Amino acid sequence: MSILGRYLVGLYLRAFVLCLVGAVGLLLVVDFFQRIGEFATYDANASLIATYFALRAPKMVADVYPAAALFASLLSVGSLVRTNEVQAMHACGVSVFQIARPLVLTSICISIIAFMWNETVVPPMAARARAVKNIGIRGLRERGLLDTNSLWFQVPEGFLNIDYFDAAQEILHGVTAHMVDSNFHLRRIVEVPQATWQQDHWNLASGTVSSYGEAGALEFRPLVPGDLTLAGTPAEFSKRTPRADEFNTRELFERIQMLKSKGLDPAEFQVDFQFKLAMPLSGVITVLLGVPLALRGSRRGGMVQYLVTGLMACFAYWLTQALTVSAGHAGALPPFIAAWTANILFVLVGGLLASRT
Repeated sequence: MSILGRYLVGLYLRAFVLCLVGAVGLLLVVDFFQRIGEFATYDANASLIATYFALRAPKMVADVYPAAALFASLLSVGSLVRTNEVQAMHACGVSVFQIARPLVLTSICISIIAFMWNETVVPPMAARARAVKNIGIRGLRERGLLDTNSLWFQVPEGFLNIDYFDAAQEILHGVTAHMVDSNFHLRRIVEVPQATWQQDHWNLASGTVSSYGEAGALEFRPLVPGDLTLAGTPAEFSKRTPRADEFNTRELFERIQMLKSKGLDPAEFQVDFQFKLAMPLSGVITVLLGVPLALRGSRRGGMVQYLVTGLMACFAYWLTQALTVSAGHAGALPPFIAAWTANILFVLVGGLLASRT
């Protein structure tokens, strides 16, 4: 790398670290004041609360990474504009492309790190943060364990397995109850394809009961009222249902395949899968947008100009992203379009600005 490239990358990385640390610190402060009233009602001790916010920090790093990349490009290149260094570079024959290239290459390397961060660090930390909040702070009894494909609960009669909980429709799909005796011998299996929440109870439309007789013979019969009573409300199931950030891409893919094999709609998880691939690249997109914006700024604008420009660009990006992802979860947009629209749109805007700079 040339001397000029090292100089530009050094400016960018220093600004990136400062923006990332500042943004995460600001989010932690805001999140703390939003939740401290709720936590105070549970009389939680300070160590648990500190642990919860420490576990939340990796997810916040992933969330603010695109904004940090945008502000870093605006501030680093903007400082060159204010000190007339960009003019000096142009006088020496350095083009806009040559200024932007080392920053874009650096942002690509950071995006690879961001992807690995989302794959290895964020999922276990996010799952642990949810457990600390529900069990340690709220005092909820943890009755469920989730593997990649289903949700398991321990109930008084034995064990309950749920393939998928649709929180939007308040429907449990693929309910299987394994009922055991006092010696933990399996005595009966109740299978219910679907359970729907109706006001204050779960409605079990149909199902089958498999019972083991005295001689060990397996007997089948249709489900009748009283064979299975499901405890818990949709809100309780939602608290124990993991979010997409608690899965890596492999686990999300396995869950999508499981839902497809059972004839269920995996659109929501397909959107989350595509979003996990699109999110790390957003840092590269924001650099492509930030460099021409900084070069088009005036020398007299100062840092305030770049901060306002960055806030407006971040707001526009996040608003577009939130709208398209929400539309994808609702089934209004295909998963790929829902997850990648913001990146595609803003790289086009960045390219248009660069061509006119």
